[in-house]
Amino acid sequence: MGVFAWLAVQSHREAGLGRTANAAPPPIREIPAERIELLARIEPPEYEAVAAGAKSSPGFRAAMEHYRKRDYAGAILGLRAATQAQPQSVEAQFYLAICLLLTNDRLAGIQELQTVIAAGDTPYLEQSHFYLAKALLGDRNISAAERELRKIMEMHGQLEKQAQVLKAQIVPRP
Repeated sequence: MGVFAWLAVQSHREAGLGRTANAAPPPIREIPAERIELLARIEPPEYEAVAAGAKSSPGFRAAMEHYRKRDYAGAILGLRAATQAQPQSVEAQFYLAICLLLTNDRLAGIQELQTVIAAGDTPYLEQSHFYLAKALLGDRNISAAERELRKIMEMHGQLEKQAQVLKAQIVPRP
């Protein structure tokens, strides 16, 4: 009887350890702001002119020259014009989103990435999920970022390992 009483008392003192049915849920893992900023940092993807092919507009090609020179603000104007002239161009939308993110217009970058993702199975789908996860991290939306990373892992593409590593850094292990 004494052991049972001791266990009952002890389990209420250590409720957070999950020893009772009415235990408090584990605390949400706090990630320091500096850490989130590092994890959300965006490295721009390389642009290869071959990807554009012969059907890219001169305005798009000029914008991508700015992009190659890391003049992301300079590329935005041409990329906006390219997306208005060819709204179905996921390539222009993708690079516009990256430039917006790199110039700290996170909201507009997120919207462009969501447009690329909504276009479905394109060569930019996996990358769009990845950069969307990074942008959502920058917004401190950890749960939405985790969902995007899970989608990448389900694709089993080139970014699967990076997504796994990033997810492990933001989601506590059970």
